[in-house]
Amino acid sequence: MDLELWHFPISHFNEKVRWALDWKRLPHRRRALGWDYVPRTWWATGQLSVPILWIDGRAVHDSTRIIAELEHRCPEPALYPQDPALRARALALEEFCDEQLGHAVRTAVLGPLLYRDPEAALDVLTTGMAPRTRRILGAAVPAFRAFYTQRHKIRPEIIKAEQKKVRDGMNRIVSEIGSSGYLVGDSFTVADLTAAALLGPIAQPGELEYKPPAPLSPLMEEYRSTVAYHPALRWAVDMFGRHRGVSAEAAASGF
Repeated sequence: MDLELWHFPISHFNEKVRWALDWKRLPHRRRALGWDYVPRTWWATGQLSVPILWIDGRAVHDSTRIIAELEHRCPEPALYPQDPALRARALALEEFCDEQLGHAVRTAVLGPLLYRDPEAALDVLTTGMAPRTRRILGAAVPAFRAFYTQRHKIRPEIIKAEQKKVRDGMNRIVSEIGSSGYLVGDSFTVADLTAAALLGPIAQPGELEYKPPAPLSPLMEEYRSTVAYHPALRWAVDMFGRHRGVSAEAAASGF
């Protein structure tokens, strides 16, 4: 099976797919998209989001759809529980984390940077990309900021609401953790992978493959300090430590 991942290195939704590929030990190539990602993603899938996984020449987009395809083609080691009831619960938690937590984390972390320190936001967002991407976008910071905030509907008045949504999401995660330490049943599933990956930008575990430039922006540290106490972050760090494993990337490449 020939696999090539188009991704944004810093993105937590992209980390979700990288983790799934690595968990299943599937060798793959990675291409970090840059400033010209819009025409590339539109040409490949008719939409503007990454990750996009090329499987034997066919493009699949959206992290949930990609993992479903990988489970179908390579069911072991499994991310979906065999028991139908447990599988339904795992998929429901995956959807909750995608829709209610993942987008909120992006706004909670990047929102303050975009409005108070757009240069630092650009440094974070171009992590792992070709140097020319940072140079090109750096020459047009106001336009980049306007595009990104419009693209992801990030506005000053909703940043605080999204930060509350993150806390609510973390509370939900903690309430779902069973005696096994996992969200569903007694083993690692797509629910655990998704929740931990999407909390990665806040938790900043040591196993996170693509980290923003050090030292972290004071604005990022300021926000992280408000939730550092939360047990969901300790749980996420534990999931990374126990299950993130090593990269199955076969070769790095860029456009």
